[in-house]
Amino acid sequence: MARFQHTVTLVPVPRRWWETCVATLHDLAQDTAAEGARLRLPDGRPLPGLRLVRGRHLRPGAQYRPVHDEDGEPDADRCLTVLSWDRRRETALEVVALDDDPVHPARLVCALGLTSAERPREAWLSASLHPSGGERTKHLAGTGRLRLDLDRWWQATSPGRHPSRAPSAGP
Repeated sequence: MARFQHTVTLVPVPRRWWETCVATLHDLAQDTAAEGARLRLPDGRPLPGLRLVRGRHLRPGAQYRPVHDEDGEPDADRCLTVLSWDRRRETALEVVALDDDPVHPARLVCALGLTSAERPREAWLSASLHPSGGERTKHLAGTGRLRLDLDRWWQATSPGRHPSRAPSAGP
């Protein structure tokens, strides 16, 4: 089995800016109300393009789907599921997308998590791609994982400071 390794350089953003963005997104999501399948923004306007199709808003297991512009129906090929939602401990989401391309049908699953939206300490990402088009496409499958210690990352990107170990790790 072939194994590839790749290095990605992440450009640092100011920590306070990142923490403000995370808190603002959590606040916006928490202040969005669910009325059946429809979602309403804090100012009362409907949230376009997204429906709650299962579970309770922002509770583990809640599933959201984008809405087709043509008929207003939820897209059966794409789904966002809440794995956890606790701004003090962990927020984690899973996104599943199916591509029904006749030449290369595939299923992509990505999970993204963050410990503590109040003061983010660690972020993680896992992804897997599973083609379903016969013998030749099995070589297009893959998985990846990343964990990022945010304290060490900002320490590593600060001028003149270096962490004792790398801020990220793969599988």
